[in-house]
Amino acid sequence: MSCKHLFGELYVHLSCSDRCLELDARCLLKPLKPTSCPKSSFEKIVTLSGDGTLTFVTKHRGEFHNDLFECSNMRCIGYDKVCDLVNDCGDYSDEQGCANHFQCREKEHYINKDKKCDGVFDCSDYSDECNEECSSHMISTCLLKILAWTMGLMAVGFNFAVLIKLVRDPPSTNSFATINKVLRVLICAGDLLTGVYLVMISVFDNAIIGGTFCENQFEWLSGGFCATLGVISTFGANVSLYSMVCLSIFRVKSLQRIGNDSLNGRYLAMALTAISSLVVVSSGALALAPLLDTLKDFFVNGLSYSHEMKLFLAAVSKESHLNVFKAYYGNRLREELSWDEIGRLLNGMFTNNYG
Repeated sequence: MSCKHLFGELYVHLSCSDRCLELDARCLLKPLKPTSCPKSSFEKIVTLSGDGTLTFVTKHRGEFHNDLFECSNMRCIGYDKVCDLVNDCGDYSDEQGCANHFQCREKEHYINKDKKCDGVFDCSDYSDECNEECSSHMISTCLLKILAWTMGLMAVGFNFAVLIKLVRDPPSTNSFATINKVLRVLICAGDLLTGVYLVMISVFDNAIIGGTFCENQFEWLSGGFCATLGVISTFGANVSLYSMVCLSIFRVKSLQRIGNDSLNGRYLAMALTAISSLVVVSSGALALAPLLDTLKDFFVNGLSYSHEMKLFLAAVSKESHLNVFKAYYGNRLREELSWDEIGRLLNGMFTNNYG
């Protein structure tokens, strides 16, 4: 049978009788000698083992027991404390070699084997989700990496060339042609920024963070550089989108007014200023809105803490914070908390000397 969900005495019994399906479920027991467990205070009753060698048993409530595991540090514990995800020996020898757990890179932490690669961070060093079997990358597949590089470089190169051409073209005497040119410049500028975003993401993925993204993803996602790239991509995409909408409207209008260019220089300048300002300001507002402190309750999904903060792992949602706060403060807290309230409650849990 499978032993990956068994712990303690049952795991010891099945693994030492070769009844576990897992090939790495080896028996951890060693024959006890009369000199074993020198640090224990119980009375030893010396007897013969099945192979004729001397061993000992203990007596408890009138019954004899042979259920002791000798740790590497010469301590002895009961079978019920072997392979139970807890370092009962003090030197981890009661957990080493067990087939029912995963050992985090931080050696003192063990988790159930089913929690490895389940999409939830259980190890404080994230090693249960960031390992050779499962790991997340900024750009997940090789195909996407190639596409990001290709599309990013093409967007930067082609749009930059078109921008240079549009700027160098002589000004038109037709007002609708001038507006058409300005909107094309805005479209190229927006697409150029999107290309810059793709190139920067590719550079960061390959040359800077590389294979360490999984362990550092929450620091990266909550960092200033990621926020800057988000503003660039959102601003560029919106500028391009809004300019294309305006361009479509003006092209329809220009078809309706063929041969009737009635906008003089003053009104043309006002139209260009209004259109450009509308596109740029609305795009900038949408790009910067998630960074505003007053709007963080609408855009922030979770908070990330340093590895030293063992109370919280990965990106911690409002619900996870609330569960911890209820255990500390009691159930008098209301269900909907703002991030500012969460910050105050969190600060109230620790003294000024914490850390």
